[in-house]
Amino acid sequence: MKSLYLCPKCEQPLLIHEASQGLHCCKKHHFDKNENGYWIFSQAKKPQIDSRQIMRAKRFLLESGIFQPVVDVIDTMIQQAELAEGPINYLDYECGEGYYLRTIKDKLAQSPEGEKLAQRLNAYGITEAENAIFSAAKIQSEANAETQAQDESIDTEATDSHFIVSTLKKLPFASESFDLITLIDKQLKGKELIRLLKTGGYLIQVSPAPRHLWQIKSMVYPDLTEKELALPKSSELELLHTEQVSFTLPIDGTQALALLEMTPYAWRANERVRKQLASSSFDSLEIDFLISLSKKR
Repeated sequence: MKSLYLCPKCEQPLLIHEASQGLHCCKKHHFDKNENGYWIFSQAKKPQIDSRQIMRAKRFLLESGIFQPVVDVIDTMIQQAELAEGPINYLDYECGEGYYLRTIKDKLAQSPEGEKLAQRLNAYGITEAENAIFSAAKIQSEANAETQAQDESIDTEATDSHFIVSTLKKLPFASESFDLITLIDKQLKGKELIRLLKTGGYLIQVSPAPRHLWQIKSMVYPDLTEKELALPKSSELELLHTEQVSFTLPIDGTQALALLEMTPYAWRANERVRKQLASSSFDSLEIDFLISLSKKR
């Protein structure tokens, strides 16, 4: 049976071996899901991997629900998208520990129409950091065990997300495999994600807007000036809708450091800045995202 995966060694289609549920290609390359519940297709030479301490801090911060307004807008956009009938292949690119993938599915399930969409989702999360994918798969396994303890008749595997470790320069999926892709707090670079989208498929992109984490960023860049809001542009995508989500949060120094680690400029923060952040508190830290819904032409 054919899968949507491509062999990372030869780029031939990977077929599902029905007995073992492993994958193989015509050139006899074989792949099996590991004992921890995720696939390893390829590994970057120098993947960006957070320490265990930073991973815990990020997870605690995200699970506290500080970005729930972002999830709410993504939920609305998914429900507004004219997704085709039948299974919906959904990819969360650079999914980390799978927070947004889990939370988006849970949010959809809270409304009657959204629940119908959630039941049709074949969800995939991919990143280079194996320790993050390990955590995502473990969280899913623990949630499954809790669900089955409450009701043994529920088939949790039918709704499980598929977690994948892979280099991101060349993704191990066939062209036009996905109906929906989310790109959260990352820039759209190159053509890989567009290649993976079906014609008429949707990309939801969450990008930092000009005032995002302003107080933290100004400590890293003392001469910081505010830039104009930039809308995403791509000749292959039709921009359907944008929404700016802005609010403020009270946070302490530990939370500020975790938020800093989620930014692409964390490496610019020297030890002096980090100590200053750790000893600070913010009554009204600015959160500012631009969320866009685009459709592949």
